[in-house]
Amino acid sequence: MKHLFFVDESLSPELAIKLAQLGYSARHAREVQLKGADDEKVVEWAIKNKAVIIAGDLDFGELWYWRYRGKLSVIILRTKSYKIESQYKVIRFLHDNNMLKTGKIINSLVISTSSRYRIRTA
Repeated sequence: MKHLFFVDESLSPELAIKLAQLGYSARHAREVQLKGADDEKVVEWAIKNKAVIIAGDLDFGELWYWRYRGKLSVIILRTKSYKIESQYKVIRFLHDNNMLKTGKIINSLVISTSSRYRIRTA
């Protein structure tokens, strides 16, 4: 199953490139003119485009939990630093565990480190 991934501006634009190198369709906030947009606008875009939001902070997790459960797909990367290497390590972990291809992530909230993840469904 192929998903479109939206990489939030809190993460490196290079992460969208790395996702594409792994075979995924990915867009960074800058690419779709959402740099500086409020979270609600990002959520609207993601729902309209059936995209999975990848973010580095918990704001989208809170939006998923309180307002968009069952309508929005979010992956929160929990890293020790905001360097691309740390971000990619988490993405690579999810890729290696087939989490990025599975339908399980649709309308779910995934919180992941580079060694474990947890998933909440609607």
